[in-house]
Amino acid sequence: MIRPFNSSAPSLLFGCLFSPLLLADEAPLELNQQIISAPSVESTTVADMAHYGSKVDIVSREQIERAGPGADVSRVMQMFIPGLYVAPKNGPFDYGTYSLLGGRNDDTLILLDGVRLNNRLYGGLYLDTLPANAIERIEVLKGGQSLLFGTQAVSGVINIVTRSPQRRKASGEVNMGLDTFGGTTGDARVENIFSNGFGDLGLLAYVSHNVSDGYQPFRNRDMKNVTEKKRAYEVTTFGGKAIQSFGDDSRLELFYQYADANLDFARPVGNHKTTNDRVQQIATATFGQNLNERLSYFVKGHVNDWDTRYTRINNVEGGATRVINHNDYWGFTDWGIQAEGKAESSDGHVLVFGTDNQWFKGQDDVLIIDNDKAEAHAIYTQLRPRIDALPDWHPSIGVRHEAMGGGDSATVGMLTSLYDLNDNWAVRGQYGSAYKLPNAEQLFVNEPGDEIGNRNLKPEKSRNAELGLDYKGLLLDRAFSASVTVFKRKIDDLITLDDSRWVNGEGQVRMRGFEADAKLALNAQWSLQADMTRNLTESRSGATINDIPSFFARSRIGFESENRLWGAGGAIRYIRDVTSSKQVEYGHYSVIDADAYRYLDNARQHRVSLLVENLFDRDYVTSRASNVDNLGRPFTSEVRYTYRF
Repeated sequence: MIRPFNSSAPSLLFGCLFSPLLLADEAPLELNQQIISAPSVESTTVADMAHYGSKVDIVSREQIERAGPGADVSRVMQMFIPGLYVAPKNGPFDYGTYSLLGGRNDDTLILLDGVRLNNRLYGGLYLDTLPANAIERIEVLKGGQSLLFGTQAVSGVINIVTRSPQRRKASGEVNMGLDTFGGTTGDARVENIFSNGFGDLGLLAYVSHNVSDGYQPFRNRDMKNVTEKKRAYEVTTFGGKAIQSFGDDSRLELFYQYADANLDFARPVGNHKTTNDRVQQIATATFGQNLNERLSYFVKGHVNDWDTRYTRINNVEGGATRVINHNDYWGFTDWGIQAEGKAESSDGHVLVFGTDNQWFKGQDDVLIIDNDKAEAHAIYTQLRPRIDALPDWHPSIGVRHEAMGGGDSATVGMLTSLYDLNDNWAVRGQYGSAYKLPNAEQLFVNEPGDEIGNRNLKPEKSRNAELGLDYKGLLLDRAFSASVTVFKRKIDDLITLDDSRWVNGEGQVRMRGFEADAKLALNAQWSLQADMTRNLTESRSGATINDIPSFFARSRIGFESENRLWGAGGAIRYIRDVTSSKQVEYGHYSVIDADAYRYLDNARQHRVSLLVENLFDRDYVTSRASNVDNLGRPFTSEVRYTYRF
């Protein structure tokens, strides 16, 4: 069974500190409202938090399109989310290592249209089958966010928002791409908004197919008796969305996505063929209503079903092979229902209140887990007062209680604050607690000599503080925006392995650091942008956190022609030292990427895009497994043709 890989020039970049890796100045709060009436209160949750002191970044559809013809979600996030460290294990559509504001691999909660993708069987992040063509935007809410989002929102929340119908006539696009490794990608989308007796009905459907033989992720000297030296993938996804409005005050949204993935798993020693063959289905139903101008609510139900067949065939001496696993099953089903309301008083006070209920079941034919069922139920509320004597101050306070069936409960609170100093400057901050419930493996695994679960595990608890300063205005008479965030986190009851048994360790981990990002418009065509993050970890009593870089930074320069018919850009990312779970240091690399696009007609129906990844073919290490370096993607050139109608 294969689970997510969970590994626990600065002067040059600083000189280039203002390059376009972020969004336009107003983008974080402009969420591209649909034509369909009756917007849901749910769609405003992330943007609302930006008004009350949380740091919010938005990755736009335009940026997603620049991430490359064969881009998956990890690639998009690696390029465009400030402060997020992403290290795909063996290229596109593979497991990865992620760190936001110094967090561990599963300290960030990943949502798809508000549906949890972090599962309760093993924890970790499962993003390796999500195509970028289905995404409208990515919303990033930073810092401890357990108040509104629950377990695992320790260092932040990333909400991946799928595309919705926008136009009242049949329209869409078709894309075809090819890369220098022979990988191909194709996708299509069609949408339309109709009027009927109830209101507007928006329909959208999409399909994508990505296939590649991949690249060799290990050096020749590290590979012994290996048949399959490249890590290939084939991913097919289709989905659809229907949004029906009922007058101007309510709407029903239905979403479904089906992904079928055949994914190789690369091994450096004795590997003949190892594969994960997977089917994932996600379905949601959301009803939202504005009862009046001061009271609104939504109710969302979801199902996330994951089924994997795992096959592992080893080479043995003499040229023979040995089957270790043959179509062994592991998978899980998460389902739940959430309800949230928002009420505003006549004097401007806002109250948010809700309940979040989740059920889980899983199965694993390889790893013995005695109990593969779990459930969790939460209630939460947040008050956003308006203080007439301080009109520029926007505070909030809230509390959440969550109880897990068969386990301990957790209660957290959160204070946030935004103060507009003037038209250009704002100071923000948040302080509160977050938690991470133990997963089924940690509670119920039963592998004597390897892993033993602990039914008495308590949730991990953390105290989080973030303080930030934002500026938006002019620098040398040019549009300029910048942001600095200082963060600090202390984790107690750390869930860790003590020899072979899962326990709440006596150790304590403290994480602190800062994140800075900025954007400068040199003129109407040229822009510069960058971000950098510094992480400092202090471990006590043997507790450790691994695979988090002490420093990383990215910088980008972009050009758009005056008529916006063509553009180009270049970016560099630098990763300083990273320490593996075996206390081996790696990292210390810089990678340069470039991209360009050209519309072939003034109507902008035909476009050609180019991405060059790892321009100078740098040999660099993204992670380590079995004391062997996993290499990042080598020089890769990708070209894509787009037709829009």
